[in-house]
Amino acid sequence: MTPSTHHQPVILLLDKRRTSHDEVDEWLAESRFSTCEATNVFQALEEISDFTVCETPDVVFLHVDQLEAELEMLQSMLLASAGDLHASVIAYSGQDAQRISNHATSGLLALSRQLERLLPAGPRVN
Repeated sequence: MTPSTHHQPVILLLDKRRTSHDEVDEWLAESRFSTCEATNVFQALEEISDFTVCETPDVVFLHVDQLEAELEMLQSMLLASAGDLHASVIAYSGQDAQRISNHATSGLLALSRQLERLLPAGPRVN
């Protein structure tokens, strides 16, 4: 039997898209992670809980107007699901990344490390 890795999907909340060119969206598209963009938290939850698809994306991401409020609502909804929904939630703010360092890539590096920790490379079991 081949050993397999099991990991839960990650819901990634991002700041509101300020331009049509978003560096996080581009980085995700080029990353090794399977991704899906949601339009709101309800669609994000649907993406991770849809049992009719063969494979759940590694990362479901969405841009939101109020990062903290959406994060709080999403965490409450996951808790209220009585254990039926399992996902890690990350809130990534481009403004926070700039406060950490003046280099735009350092924020993406921190995000990359966090996703690598939550979504290790290797075979996956849904």
